[in-house]
Amino acid sequence: MNNSEENLSTYQRSFYIQWHFTENCNLRCKHCYQKNYDLNDISEQELMRIAEMLDNAMNVWKRKGRVSLTGGEPFLKEDILFNLMDFFNDSEHFYWVGILTNGTLINQNIAKKLKTYPKLKEIQISIDGATSETHNAIRGQATFERAIEGLKCLILDGIKTSVMFTLTALNKTEVIDIIDLCLNLGVNALTVERVTPINNEEKLSLNINDIKNVYEQIAGRKKLLGKNSLLHIRTSRPLWCLTNPQYGGFCPAGFTSLCILYDGSMLPCRRLEIPLGNILNDGIFKIWYTSPVLWDLRQKNRMNSTCRLCDFLSQCGGCRAMAYAQHGDYLATDPHCWKGIST
Repeated sequence: MNNSEENLSTYQRSFYIQWHFTENCNLRCKHCYQKNYDLNDISEQELMRIAEMLDNAMNVWKRKGRVSLTGGEPFLKEDILFNLMDFFNDSEHFYWVGILTNGTLINQNIAKKLKTYPKLKEIQISIDGATSETHNAIRGQATFERAIEGLKCLILDGIKTSVMFTLTALNKTEVIDIIDLCLNLGVNALTVERVTPINNEEKLSLNINDIKNVYEQIAGRKKLLGKNSLLHIRTSRPLWCLTNPQYGGFCPAGFTSLCILYDGSMLPCRRLEIPLGNILNDGIFKIWYTSPVLWDLRQKNRMNSTCRLCDFLSQCGGCRAMAYAQHGDYLATDPHCWKGIST
């Protein structure tokens, strides 16, 4: 087995956890799904207990663990972040560790410390505009400059980076520019995610025409860049198959991924805010095997007829979080699906 085959085999056996271990944040972004920013986090002892439970679950399930540590803003709790990094870096059952951050607190000293972790495979920084004007309008004054500086520090130390671009009405015209920005900086990967109207974000949301137009622009640029591009534009998500049959991906929520919040609460994913239970009180196995929500997500025959009968079901299935936000039903149609619709 060569390296690429071995990596694929490991990925296919992987299980992904997005862990928001703190609710504290130094920004107040317009589109954030977080409602509170100064709640008391649980103790570090309880956090380590959760880490051990996750490690045990990967062992029992014979899965290769992948974990993204985030918040809030994880670097506000730098000591705890690095203690968790130590734990997962030393674990036999986790092979991949990532950090999701706004990037504003990263400096060269932090980058050099991060470089010492062999299992740290990616740091994702949120950039919501190709210009400071757009990004700062969404995330706050001077945040663009600080986030870009954080990216540069990581890249300088050879740490793999990615950018998360949350698509809104405020930045929909900058998708090609954000691709160019990532290329110019030397970023490794770009993810474009639709804003989920969880709070009062309807004014930031896009309609079907906007989504179709933006996705097709990105797909066209990805094709132009070619397979050997140094920037990987991630298209293994719902709806992307409508731009290219080779793209797309069925949501792993309920299958091979879960989300844990700052207090131990579990969600199917961070954007699908349906509490499943609390890992500290209920344990991970009880929630995973008995949650009606998770069982609904696992059974494709329970989905709406539009998705269930669609040729692209296996590589799409729609975003369950978007369906829930729009319709109040996580099994409903994705409100942005343009298949069969004249736009």
